[in-house]
Amino acid sequence: MNFTIIIAILAILGYILPKLVKFGESAPSKPKGEWHYRVRFAKLNKELYEKATEEERLELLYYFAQKIRKSDDYGITSLQEMPEPLKTFYFIDCLEKEVNNGGFLQFFTNSTGRYTEETIDSLAKIGADFNKSLILSAVKILEKHNVSPESLGNQLDNHDLHEIFPIGELYQNEALMNEMYEIDKQFYKSDEYLWKLSLTYFEENNQDLWPKLEEQYRN
Repeated sequence: MNFTIIIAILAILGYILPKLVKFGESAPSKPKGEWHYRVRFAKLNKELYEKATEEERLELLYYFAQKIRKSDDYGITSLQEMPEPLKTFYFIDCLEKEVNNGGFLQFFTNSTGRYTEETIDSLAKIGADFNKSLILSAVKILEKHNVSPESLGNQLDNHDLHEIFPIGELYQNEALMNEMYEIDKQFYKSDEYLWKLSLTYFEENNQDLWPKLEEQYRN
């Protein structure tokens, strides 16, 4: 066989064989961000909590609550089984983050809106009377425009968890938006700090929590 042909065949094989070896291998997964790792490896126990600063305590509660919720892809079971003091913190944290990010309308039109009643109850538990009055006013605004948290929740139930929820009509309702904006402004100006009230509530009601966490989550 011509020596030149042999060299050409070897060159082709050198190019093809590595690709054949890799054929069928699963594609490498995209690296997860810091949030995913902090949720995945989150821990919460009495020793960690008592040693933590105030800011660190908020992070411990936040990431561990998210870890519990992600265990069933934010289903109802993880929420029902979450210990009460942590659940109250979770509802308040969701409200605060959604409203700070996009106002009360964002809270209602996101998956958090499914738990409006539970959020109102949580505000009452931590003594956030002013913010409770704001969310009740926001609910009345929705109802005035023939919308309710329940109807929005029913629409959400017809969509997958991460599917974009079509809410354009609500945001095109100028009267509703203006009324909601007035409620949002009161929220942003309020000195009734939800994070502080929810942390205080957690610390006043966590006496029986630590053994439950150990038993329930092997934490």
